[in-house]
This record gives sequence, C-alpha cells and structure tokens, in this order.
Amino acid sequence: MSRPRLLIFYDHFYPAYRAGGPVQSLVNFVRAMADTFDCYVVCRSHEAGSRETLPGVIPDQWINWEEKARVYYGSPSQQSPAQLRELIEEVQPDRVFINGIYSLYYNILPLRAALRYKDQHAGCIIVISARGMLLKGALAQKAFKKKIYLGLLRMLGWPARVQWHATDAAEAAAIRQQFGNNIHTGIAENFPNLLAPIPGPPKEAGNVVLGTIALIGPMKNHRKVLEALQQCHQSITWHIYGPVLDAPYWEDCQALIRQLPANIRVHYHGPVPPPQVPDVMKTFQVFIMPSQSENFGHALFEALSAGKPVITTDTTPFKNLQAATAGITLPAAQLPAGLATAITTFAEMNAPSFEEYVSGAGRHAQSRFDAVAVRDQYRKLFQL
Repeated sequence: MSRPRLLIFYDHFYPAYRAGGPVQSLVNFVRAMADTFDCYVVCRSHEAGSRETLPGVIPDQWINWEEKARVYYGSPSQQSPAQLRELIEEVQPDRVFINGIYSLYYNILPLRAALRYKDQHAGCIIVISARGMLLKGALAQKAFKKKIYLGLLRMLGWPARVQWHATDAAEAAAIRQQFGNNIHTGIAENFPNLLAPIPGPPKEAGNVVLGTIALIGPMKNHRKVLEALQQCHQSITWHIYGPVLDAPYWEDCQALIRQLPANIRVHYHGPVPPPQVPDVMKTFQVFIMPSQSENFGHALFEALSAGKPVITTDTTPFKNLQAATAGITLPAAQLPAGLATAITTFAEMNAPSFEEYVSGAGRHAQSRFDAVAVRDQYRKLFQL
C-alpha cells in the first residue's frame, strides 16, 4: 500500500539554518516520518537574510534529499501564485503541511492554493503549524500589523477550514484564543536533537562560562542578559552564537558590551551551522537564553541533552528546571535582576555542586522526549 503524499511549505529547509528552530523542527520531522509519508518540501533557494543560492542546491527543480524527501528550492525570480498551483497539482498531495502564518509566498499563497485544491480533492487535509507565532511574546513584536492580518484571516474564514498544529497545550490555547474554540487543533511535540554529553571547561568557584546559540533580536533577550551582567562581580565569560536578525537591537547590545566591567568578557562568533553545534558547546558551561517566547526551544533542549544547565524564563516550555536540578527557570517579570542572581548562583558553584546540575540537565532532556509517542501524535494530527 502506497504511503500518503505530504507536501510541506516553509521558507527555509536544510542546508539553510539561519531561520532558527522551525528549520530544525522540519528537518527532524522529515527524518522521523519518512517511513510514514512520501514527503515533498517547497522552500526558498537561499538562506535567511541572503540572496545567494544555497551550496549544493539546484533551484527550481525537485532534488532527492537524504533519500527521505524531494525538495523544491524555489528561486525568487520564479515565485508566483501560478507556480504554487502547478507544484500542488504536480504532487497531488493527500496532506498539505504549512509552517508559519505570515510569509506571503510560503504560508498565505500556499494556503489559498491548497484550499482551492481541497475543494476539488475532498480527502486532502491541510495542517498549519503556528510555530509559536501566536504566543503572547511573539504577538507583541510588530503587534499592530499582526492584529490587522489575523483579523483579515478570521474574516476570510480560512482558519476554520484547516487543522492547526500546536506543540503543547499552551500553544493550542493561543490558537483558539485567536480563531475561536471551534478551531480544529491537534498537539504534536517537535522532534528534537538529542545530543550525547559534551563536557565544557573545568568549573571553579568564582567564575562561569555562559553560551547562547540563537537568533539575535528582541525575542531572545540578549540585552537583558547584558543588563544582568552589569550587576555581576564574578569572573564571567559569555559566548554568543547566531545570526543578527535585528541590526539596531544588536547595535544597542554592542553599546552595552562596551560598558561592561573588566570582570565580564563577551565574545560574538556569528552564525553556527548545525553540524558544528557540538563543538561550540565544548566552549561553555551554562546555556543562557531567557526568551520572551518559545513554542519549543530546540537550542534549550539540545543544551540540556548535552549536559549544559540552562538559565531561561517561564515563557518557554522549560519550566521549573530547579526541581530537576537541570538549571534555573525565571519568571519573565524578574528580568534582569533575576538573571543576575541566577548567573551569580552558577558562578559561585564549585565543581561537585555544578556536576549535579550537569547530570540533572542530561536526565531532564532524556525524560522529556519519547520518539514513539511523538510519532503517534503526528499520525493522529494528520488523521492516519
């Protein structure tokens, strides 16, 4: 019996990585579900923030990806509503999986084309993954434009004609808050990267090496960390990795970096490709990312699985890390003062106390993920 055809839309797919967590989510999904679906992916031919064609990519044709999917890397010059309709008709999907809600060419126009296709193919199921974009913290960014757009979606009635994907109950509630309690919403967790333990620099009382791997913009709260570091008196090093999403925001951060006292050292290393993440994690002891909003937080999970205690906020899914001796979860309202206290706590730890958190971080990551259960969640989401 043939597998159902699943057509996936998102702006970026591997080898792109600079768009952050959603790319990793989709890559892991395709790898995990390739024996369930015949997967087809439609994405851009270039990296986020660039117009150069991705290495090894031939634009505007289907490419075999890892023997698990066929990927169509569309070039900007070929983008049109007609092309989208042609791709859908060519694939003849049983399921359409749209990731995100704001992109004109990879969310909005595919949704319109998929709904028209569904009118002619009643068995087709359309699933939209909100990818955290409807959570409170995310909606606060460019709030006026998003309010108008979401209101237009409601007027068109499109949200009621699809199945919505949330990664947890909080995101499901956020989707219903926007589009009504009668919206069809299913929960399926993301497939994370589960890393082996990665030792960092030896720990000594009185100092700590922090690390962050994340897009640089207001959502990830780099500035709050810098404000907290101004209050710390121990010897602290912070390694920052990730592409700059918001240049003015990063300029403000750089101004704060120049004002830091001599006991604080901050190093920015730029974006890091996913295969290099394990090597990067060797350079720090504690992962810090006090995000305003995360619907999953791949970087947080990867850090925990590698044995890196985490400092984050309760606006991520990683709540009450203290109870698991895996890190410190702070109320978002307590930034930056709470961050300064958390950083100081880890800086003052001796090696034996810190090792308890290293072990706790790894155990906590292992306990959070059940691959068989997550695969079943996706089968239910796509009504298989």
